[in-house]
Amino acid sequence: MLNILIAMAGILITILFVIGTHEAAHFYAARWLGVKTLTFSIGFGKALFRWHDRLGTEYIIAMIPLGGYVRMLDETEGPVAEEEKHLAINRQPFYKKFLIVLAGPLANIFCAFILYWLIFVMGFVTIKPMIGEVKPHSIAAQGGLEANQVIRAIDQTPTATWTNVLFRLLAHLGNQDQIDIATSDLNNGKIKSYRLDLTHWRVDDLSPDPLASLGIVPFEPKIPLIIGIIATESPALSSSLKIGDEIIAVDGKPVQNWQELTKIVLASPGKTFQFTVNRDQDVTQLPVKIGSQWGLFKQTGYLGISPKFVVPKEMLHKVQYGPIEALGFAWQEMLDFTYFNVLLFGKLLTGKLSLQSLGGPITIFESAGTALNYGFLSFIAFLAFLSISIGIINLIPIPGLDGGHLVIQTIEAILGRPIPIAVLNLLFRLGFIFLFVILFQALMNDILRLY
Repeated sequence: MLNILIAMAGILITILFVIGTHEAAHFYAARWLGVKTLTFSIGFGKALFRWHDRLGTEYIIAMIPLGGYVRMLDETEGPVAEEEKHLAINRQPFYKKFLIVLAGPLANIFCAFILYWLIFVMGFVTIKPMIGEVKPHSIAAQGGLEANQVIRAIDQTPTATWTNVLFRLLAHLGNQDQIDIATSDLNNGKIKSYRLDLTHWRVDDLSPDPLASLGIVPFEPKIPLIIGIIATESPALSSSLKIGDEIIAVDGKPVQNWQELTKIVLASPGKTFQFTVNRDQDVTQLPVKIGSQWGLFKQTGYLGISPKFVVPKEMLHKVQYGPIEALGFAWQEMLDFTYFNVLLFGKLLTGKLSLQSLGGPITIFESAGTALNYGFLSFIAFLAFLSISIGIINLIPIPGLDGGHLVIQTIEAILGRPIPIAVLNLLFRLGFIFLFVILFQALMNDILRLY
C-alpha cells in the first residue's frame, strides 16, 4: 500500500511540476507582456477544481492529466469589449506573441538545468560502466570486446556512467556504421581500443536495449543468495525463512542469483513454493507463500527479503561539485539530454527507430512512481529528463504544439497578414489527428509492455 501511495505522489508531483511549469511560463509571459489571460488549466476534460483570482483568470485542475493550456483574450475566438481590445493576443506585435509561445518550452528546459545543478551539488555515487560478460557470436564478441573491462570512451567521448554509454550507442542506432570503444582494465588501467561493425545491428522494437542487442552484459558483483534483511509486515516474516538462510532452489529448481529469485517472486503473487535453504550447514525444505502487492496497473508478487551487500569501492564513481563548478556540468548535462531527445525524434522520423519504442502515459506514470521509490535524487533526475523531453516535443512544428504556433506566427509576420481562419482550422485538425495517432500508438505500446 505504501508503494502505491508513493507512486501516486510521484505521479502528482510530476504532473504539477512539468505541466505546471510549462503552462505557468505561458501564463506569466502573457501577463508581463500585457495580454489578458482568461483560463489557466492543468489537464483536459471535466474540471475537478476551479477558482478565480482578482483579475478574473479562471484556474482549473481537470480530469485528464495529459497536458494543459492557457486561454488568452482573442478576437478570433469571440467578441471582445472595445476597452479590452488592446489586451487581446491577436492585437499584439509578432515579438510578443512569439515570446509568449516560446516561454513554455524554454521554462521546461531551464527547470531541467536547475534540477541537474541540484543533483551535481548534492552529489551521487554511480557504478562504473564495466563489462561483465560478452555474449558469444554477438557484435561485441566479433569486435573483440572482453569481459571485466571498464568502458572509458565511445567515439573519443568519455563515458563515466552507463547513461553516457547508452547515449553514445543510441547515436549510432539505425546508421549501420562503425563505433569505436576504448576500455581499461579496472586494476592496472591499461587502455584497449576496439571497433564494432554495426551493419547488422538490430534492437527490439518494443523495448530497445542497445547493450543486450550488442551482446554486452553489464558487470554485477556476485551477491550471495543469503537472506540479510526481512522486511517488517512482509510475507517472509510470517514464513519459516530466517536471516542467514542461503536459498538453493525453489520447487526443486536451482536458483543462481537474486535477479532470478526476484523474477520468480514478482511473477507469482499468492503462490506457495517449496524453498530449499541451507541453514547452519543443514539443507531443509520450507513452504513459503508469496504475498502480493498492487502497482499502478497490475498485481505483482512480494516476499520482503533482500541481501546485505556492499558494492566494492573500486566499482564506484562518486560525482559531486561545488555550487559554481556545478553550473558548467549542469549546462553540459542539459545540452546532452537535449541532444539525446532531438536525436531520438530524428531517428523516429527517419524510420531508424520504430514507433513501437515510444512510451505513453502509462510508462511515464510508472516511471514517476518507480523513480520516487528509488529515492529523491532518482526522482529529480527523472523530472529533469521528462521536463527536457516535454520542452523539445513542444518545439516540434506540428499545429497544436508550441512549435506549430511559432511557425504560423513567423509565416504571418513574413506575409504581413493573418492566415485565413479556414486554413488555420484545417491545419490544427490535421495536427490534432497526427498527435492522437502518436498518442494512441504510445498507449498501445504501454499496454503491450505491461502484458
